[in-house]
Amino acid sequence: MGKVTITDAEYKNYGKCKVISNGLLEMYVTIDVGPRIIKVNLTGKENLMFNDIDRNMCEDVSSVFGEGKKWYIYGGHRLWVSPEDMPRTYYPDNEPVDVRIYGNSVIFTPNPQKVNNLQHSIGITVLEDEPGAVIAHKIENVGEKDVTGSIWALSVMAPGGTVICPQPDEDTGLLGNRCMALWAYTRLTDSRANFFDRYITVRQNKNISEKFKFGINNTKGWIAYQNFGQILKKTYAPNHPDGIYPDWGMSTEVFTNNMFAEAETLSELKTLKKGESITHTENWRLIDASAEADVDFKRGEQDKVEAYVKKYII
Repeated sequence: MGKVTITDAEYKNYGKCKVISNGLLEMYVTIDVGPRIIKVNLTGKENLMFNDIDRNMCEDVSSVFGEGKKWYIYGGHRLWVSPEDMPRTYYPDNEPVDVRIYGNSVIFTPNPQKVNNLQHSIGITVLEDEPGAVIAHKIENVGEKDVTGSIWALSVMAPGGTVICPQPDEDTGLLGNRCMALWAYTRLTDSRANFFDRYITVRQNKNISEKFKFGINNTKGWIAYQNFGQILKKTYAPNHPDGIYPDWGMSTEVFTNNMFAEAETLSELKTLKKGESITHTENWRLIDASAEADVDFKRGEQDKVEAYVKKYII
């Protein structure tokens, strides 16, 4: 324990990956495509990330990026730009990734995006003595035209777990203290979602094919996913009161369908001139919750979710 190792491995049908471990956690990052943090877990436990082994989820983006070009979700954690736009957001990141190692840190840099003229990179620093990592996302404008966008950090999680998202609870007197965005396909009666006083939970269900998504102005600066007796907690800079965020002010968004769940965080919107960049950092912590391996919060179980969050997450 306490020593970070960075090695090479082949993983399923993703090709070459960098494996970063400190004995407490392990992360696999694709370098033949992506990059994606395609696997993350406490050592010896199951992968918390969704893996699209059959490449079922893809989009034809040849109308913008060239004949035969397709975007694949692959699964895992990825870096995008918000607001979402089809097909420009869906850049076909199917080429090898440059890898630079600096001590306990690894920077993954794909080729600059053609047409979009954006340079993405993800830096990962695994902590030495605890099951955690710092994930630094960066996007630089390498084109001549100004680009306005937000860093969108999407963690596509394995099925069967539960997203836990805090709600703002600041006392704002006569003014509202929270703002939510709902997508056209979202039903507030969806059985997978529970709106408690301080938290919102979304349970992934492989038997429900309909999509569900919401966003919120997350002033607490964290979101968590529970599955396989583990919790991935992602902490980031909370909503700034004067900040401008995508989708009417959202810094956290949650999505699910019958295949996976997504725990997403977003930076403030920024207009980038050529050579300018924007960064967004998530601090990841993996938590052993094997004593309560399969938590399914039901409506009305306010005390249960409060106790669980207090015990494991905050």
